Amino acid sequence: MKRIGLKILNFLPFLFLFLAIALIVQIVISLKNEKTPTIFGYGMFLVVSPSMEDVIMTGDLIFVNTATKDFNEEDIITFRQPGEEQNIITHQIIDIVETPTGRLYTTKGVNNFESLDWEIGFSEDHIIGKYVGKSTFLGKVYRLVFSGSVNFVYAIVILVFLMIAIVEVTNIVKEVALHKNRIVQESKEKMVQAELERLRKLKKEKDGKTLKE
Repeated sequence: MKRIGLKILNFLPFLFLFLAIALIVQIVISLKNEKTPTIFGYGMFLVVSPSMEDVIMTGDLIFVNTATKDFNEEDIITFRQPGEEQNIITHQIIDIVETPTGRLYTTKGVNNFESLDWEIGFSEDHIIGKYVGKSTFLGKVYRLVFSGSVNFVYAIVILVFLMIAIVEVTNIVKEVALHKNRIVQESKEKMVQAELERLRKLKKEKDGKTLKE
């Protein structure tokens, strides 16, 4: 059991390193292809306008499921603004039209009186994912720590994984060293006991010979 546990401990840092490297590769590929970086199928975005208040507040950090393709009316989605792809919008679906070439979506901010021209009848190609949650606290932390791109969040996650891996490696190296020391110490104790037992036998034999004489 101890050997199995030791093997598992030895494997953990490699797992963390693999995850960190996989995240780095995934983010680099996403950025190169002008796609949104995600972590395990979820993206994070900072809300900078009040168009979705009071459902989502300005400054909230929102979490978006980028893996799903199941979008329905009243769902809140994050998408790239048609015609201005660099702009990321999070609004609520108010209408879906089925066409021979695919679905067309119309959205509106819950705090807006009506849909804007560019969010009427856009294709699913613009959709990044479905809103699944938010954090006001993390939004505040993000604004305090970072000034520009949300990509910094992914960098921090990667650094956390790397730090965990380093800590795990350090702990395992120490554990292995302690384990080896224990083995050496046990071996020394066995040798000492064996030597003491040999000396006892020699003394006993010597005492026996002395009595016979």
